[in-house]
Amino acid sequence: MTEQIRRVAVWSGWLRLIHGVLGMATLVLLATGWLIANAPMLATAATDIHYLGASVLIAALVLRVFLGVFGKGAERFEHMLPRQSELAGMRASLLFYLSLGKAPLPSWFSHNPIWKPLYLLLFLLLALLALSGWLMPDMPVFGRLYLPSLHVWLSNMVAVMTVLHLFSVVLQDAKGMTADISGMLNGHRYFDMKREGRVQPEIERVSIKLKNIGKP
Repeated sequence: MTEQIRRVAVWSGWLRLIHGVLGMATLVLLATGWLIANAPMLATAATDIHYLGASVLIAALVLRVFLGVFGKGAERFEHMLPRQSELAGMRASLLFYLSLGKAPLPSWFSHNPIWKPLYLLLFLLLALLALSGWLMPDMPVFGRLYLPSLHVWLSNMVAVMTVLHLFSVVLQDAKGMTADISGMLNGHRYFDMKREGRVQPEIERVSIKLKNIGKP
């Protein structure tokens, strides 16, 4: 058996661009949201940046939904739905994270199977954050929900998932061989492919006659 490292295009330019915009907008919104709540002297400036970041986030979410429905390959949401065959990979990924990279990292093509449902949950949380932030100034109470408290709770959830996502990507890049971080910049991942060599060694054939069995 020989090993071959193959560089394969996985993520399109549009998907990488939207991923980067969503990530930067999320970090800006988390930072400015914290400043609004904890730094009164900077609250006014932080609020302006917060609303700008929210506009960028909403635009990126709309484009991501468009790609998820009408895109190709890894862009589509159907590739982010976990499958029965990926349960073993999900367990292996969880063990890899819990062991801090000491357990082997399973293989996948575009999306880590354990993160597939979490990505969809993250998109939903971001959409709810945008909706609650838009309604909150004119309608702080919606039914039995106090939207400012809901907005803070949702932002805390997004902050936790963002930290976990960054931790998992850095750990995968450090301990694995697929170059996940650079892959989100250039669109390619590396795959370790094991296959039989083209030249097979000849096996010596040995024949034994029945009358010679038992003789020294």
